[in-house]
Amino acid sequence: MKQIAQTDRKAALHHAIRAMILIGIAFYVVYLQTTGKLTLYIAPRMTIYVKLASLALYATAVFSIYEAFRLLSKPPAEACGCSHSAPSSPFRSALTYLLFILPLGIVFLTPDTTIGSAMAANKGMTLSAAQALQKPAEASAEADVPIAEDSGAPITEVVDEPTAEPDPAVSELPADALSTPSPDGEAEPPAGSLDALFPADEYTISYANLGKKLYQQEVIVVEEKRYMEILTALDLFLDRFVGKTITIEGFVYRDDTLTGNAFILGRFAVSCCAADAMPYGVMVQTDHPEQYGNDTWLRMTGTLSTTTYNGNDIMLLQATATEQIEPADDPYVYPNYDF
Repeated sequence: MKQIAQTDRKAALHHAIRAMILIGIAFYVVYLQTTGKLTLYIAPRMTIYVKLASLALYATAVFSIYEAFRLLSKPPAEACGCSHSAPSSPFRSALTYLLFILPLGIVFLTPDTTIGSAMAANKGMTLSAAQALQKPAEASAEADVPIAEDSGAPITEVVDEPTAEPDPAVSELPADALSTPSPDGEAEPPAGSLDALFPADEYTISYANLGKKLYQQEVIVVEEKRYMEILTALDLFLDRFVGKTITIEGFVYRDDTLTGNAFILGRFAVSCCAADAMPYGVMVQTDHPEQYGNDTWLRMTGTLSTTTYNGNDIMLLQATATEQIEPADDPYVYPNYDF
C-alpha cells in the first residue's frame, strides 16, 4: 500500500508540472494578444486558431490539476489496481520538461522584435514580385479587383533629388527603354487602349485590371493592404509604368552587392507565420543614402524606371522625396485574399 501511495504522489507531481507548462504557454499567447504583438509571429488570419489552441491548453491544464488533487486525496484502498507509474528515471523526466521550460523562459525574458535586414540577408531580398506569382484558381483569376484608395496628402519634405549619375552597382537600361507611357498633362487613354496596354491571360487578369487602375492615378501609393498585389502588377507591366510617380514605405536594406547611392526599400511578406516570411523590395537610387542605416524606416516618393541587377531587369525608384518614419504598427504585409 505504501508503494502505491508513493507512485500516486509522483504521478500527481508530474500532472502539476505539466499543468504549469501548459498554463505558461497559454499565458504567453494571451500576453502577445493583449500587447498587440501576436502578429509579430503569425499572420492575422491565423490568430483565431492560436487563441482557440490557448483555450484548449487552459482546459488541459485544469484537467491535469484535477488529476493531481484526485491522486493525492484518493485513499490507497480505492486504487484501481492498474498501473499509473511515472517515468522511472528522474533524469529523463527532468530533461523532458526542460525541453519545454527553457524555451518558455527564453520567450518571456527576451524582447519581442521584428525581423529586419539581417534576416533579409539570410533569405535573400526579392526584387521582382512577379517571380513569386502563383497561378491562381480560375475563380480567383476572374475575381473583381477593388479600386485603389486615394493617395492622400503628398509628401512635402524633399530630402533627395534624382541622382544624375547611375550607381556603379546598378547598370541602367538604354534611355529608349525608359520612355514614359503617359506624359504629364496627356488625357487618359480610353478603355479600349488600356486593354491593349495591359494584355492578360486567365492567370494575370486580376493584375491587369489592377494595373489599369494604377495607370490612371497621378501618384501610385503602394499601400499595405495590397502591397504584394501592387508590386506584382507594376512588375508584370513594368514598361507601362516607367515615368510614373510612386510612393512606398519600408525598411532600408543593403548588402555587399550594393554600393554608391543605391539601397533597397523592403518589407517582409508573411503568409502563415514569421517562419515563412519572405523579403520583397524595390531598388532605390538617391543622393546621400549614407544618412539612412539598415532597418531605418522610410517613406519615399520618386519616379519609376528600370535597371539591370544580377542579370535581371527590375524596378528602380529614382527618389525625389524621402521622409523618415516610425516602423509600422504591423511591420509585415500579407497576401490579400480578397484580391
